[in-house]
This record gives sequence, C-alpha cells and structure tokens, in this order.
Amino acid sequence: MKRAIILFGSVTLLVGLAEGGVLLQVKLPPLPLACALSSLALLLLVIVSFTTTAFVRQLRHWATESALLAFTMPFLLLIPYLVLAFGTGTFNLTALGKLVAYIAVPVLLLLPDRLRPIQRLSWRDLAAMLALGLPIAAHWLNGIWAWPPGLDFPRPFFAVCVAAYAFAVLRNLEGIGFRLGWRKGDLADGLANFVFMALLVIPIGIALGFLLPHANVQASVLSFLVQLAVVYFTVAIPEELLFRGILQNLLAKTLTAKRRSLYALLITATVFGLAHLHHPPTPNWRYAILAAVAGFFYGNAYRARQRLSAAALPHALADTVWHFWF
Repeated sequence: MKRAIILFGSVTLLVGLAEGGVLLQVKLPPLPLACALSSLALLLLVIVSFTTTAFVRQLRHWATESALLAFTMPFLLLIPYLVLAFGTGTFNLTALGKLVAYIAVPVLLLLPDRLRPIQRLSWRDLAAMLALGLPIAAHWLNGIWAWPPGLDFPRPFFAVCVAAYAFAVLRNLEGIGFRLGWRKGDLADGLANFVFMALLVIPIGIALGFLLPHANVQASVLSFLVQLAVVYFTVAIPEELLFRGILQNLLAKTLTAKRRSLYALLITATVFGLAHLHHPPTPNWRYAILAAVAGFFYGNAYRARQRLSAAALPHALADTVWHFWF
C-alpha cells in the first residue's frame, strides 16, 4: 500500500511538472493539457504496476474468484481515454467502441484459462495475440487519442495494458519478464546482441537496397537519447511483449524438442519478420527479411535474460540508429 501511494504521488508530481514545463514553452489551454497528461500518466501508472508481482497476483486472485470481475476489470482502462476525450472535447462514440472491442475480444478468448492455467500454446492464445496485434498493424486505433493532434502516445501504452492483463492475469502466463528498467545483465546482453545484429543486418540491408546510409548533421546525443526513449516505450516494449514475452515464451513451453528454446526463438523471429510485410510497398519482403534477422537477436537477448527490457534495448537501438543514419 505504501509503495502504491508513493508511486501515485510520484506520477502526480511528474504530471504537474510536465504541464508547467510545457506551458512555459508552448501556449496551450491548461485544462486540455492537464487532461492529456493525466490520461497518459494513468496508463503509465498501470504499466508500472504490471511490473510488480504483488499487483499481478492480486488481480489474478480477483479474476479467479469471479468471472464477472475478471471480465469487467480491464474496462477500467477506458478511464484514461474518457479523461482525455471529455477534458479536450474530442469524445467520439466510434472511438470508444473500438477501445471496448479491443479489450473485450482477447479477454473473452482467454477468460476460460483463468481457472486452469496451462503453460502451453493454444488456439485461443493465437487468436488473442492476433486480436491484440492486428488492430495496431492495420492502424484501426489511430487517431483515437485525438489531442494534441498527431501525438498518439497513449495508444501503444493502452495496448500494453490490455495485453498484460490478458496474458499475465487471465492466462496466468509465467516467465513473461515484463520489466521496464535494465539490470547490468540486460545491458550487457542487449548491447551485445545489438552489435552482432548490426554487423549482419547493415550489410544485408545495403545489399538489398533497403538501408541507405547517410550523414545526419542534426543528430546530437540529446536527440538520440530522446528518440531512443520514445522508441523504447512506444515501439520496443509493446512489440517485445507480444512477440517475445508471449509468443516465444509460450512456444518454448509448448515444443517438446531437445532444443525447444532455440526453435521457439527461430519461429518467433520468422513470425516477427512476416508481421512487417504489410509496410509499403506491400508486400515489403526486404523489410520482412531484415526484421526476421533482427528479431532473432532481440529474441536471443530475451532467451538469455527472460526479461523484456533486455530484448527491447537492441530493438530500440536498432530503430533509433535507423531513424538517424539509414
């Protein structure tokens, strides 16, 4: 309880400081800005809570006790959207319906597993993963968080919260490794896999005509670190949760081969590559090849540490280096 109060107080303080800082730099209406920052803070608070074992165990206990409670609890995630939508005058019934469906489909699929957790892959797991990933890839949730225009930061955080509830709570899936901060080993394995990946991916990407090296005179240490942080939280963590924390984790528990962790890694990397085919020009097989190779190294970092933070580090570094120099 004490930790929860400290966490809530810290987030509230950060929201206040952030609003003050933004208002000093940009002329924005204070109330909409406060609502937008509060919405984002609420989602971040939930994400951080999911990294604590006690929080997940408590939700599992409640979900086991009552099917109705298990189904309705995740709809509390609509509160951040409602805070933003009503506070900024951007409420849209269609947008709300999309968010409701995004929660309901994976939750209904995995609801039967809350009483009999089986640590192996099932068709419901695959369907739930598809329900979590397809709307994001197809941009069906874009534009829902409509203020400020063009800044859709809450969307990936919302997706992470739904996925964490569906699989960590309802599915009772162990070994996800949902952590945000880095340990010493995470840094070592993450950086090593990034270096080996770069040595392989950059020549292949240049040979395929996908990567075009160029100088970026505007790049600075600060801009690199800011871009790295943004990519880490909005791209790397959500994708690594789905592909490594859930899919690779379940495959490693399901396969019976002697080297099942390696086969799980290879299968997941292949699926990760195929998931990038939809990027223009479609089908983007060059992107799919490079994503599969990169996915191998992200998965290898996860396999070594069993923590999403280790896999998300090389992922974020790769995307950031690509952004600035390729």
